[in-house]
Amino acid sequence: MLKNLEQFLPNNEPNSLQNYPFFWVSQVNGKYIQLIEKSIKKLGIDNTRRKIILSTHALGQASITEVANLSTLKLTTATKAVYRLVEDGIVEVFSSEQDERISMVKLTDKGLSLVEKINQISQVTLSGILNAFDDDELKQFNAQLKKMFDLLPSS
Repeated sequence: MLKNLEQFLPNNEPNSLQNYPFFWVSQVNGKYIQLIEKSIKKLGIDNTRRKIILSTHALGQASITEVANLSTLKLTTATKAVYRLVEDGIVEVFSSEQDERISMVKLTDKGLSLVEKINQISQVTLSGILNAFDDDELKQFNAQLKKMFDLLPSS
């Protein structure tokens, strides 16, 4: 347990943000999004579509709600993007066999090919950054981020 929690929370001190962990999470995420969006532009997709494509790939086939949750997107945003991806032939939408009211998503062959291209771009774009850390540092960093994620309440 922290003895001096106040030092890690924003306050009226000008430099207090520098000690606030969520400030750095936000800063890193912002730079990451800018870098990735610039890199994937040549694929004709934006970051929202990239997140949906990679989440759908990770889940195999899943409901739009599950894809939205893994993508950390609002359901309405994810739904609109999924249907744009359907128009582009990247995903297919179909009714769940268990409950026809639930719309399921899966990648097409074109979508699977796009996953490979996204991953190649990510490897080229991010490998130099990740190489600044050793394996143990990255494992520890991932564990700390997961712990923070798990402690945050779901919306």
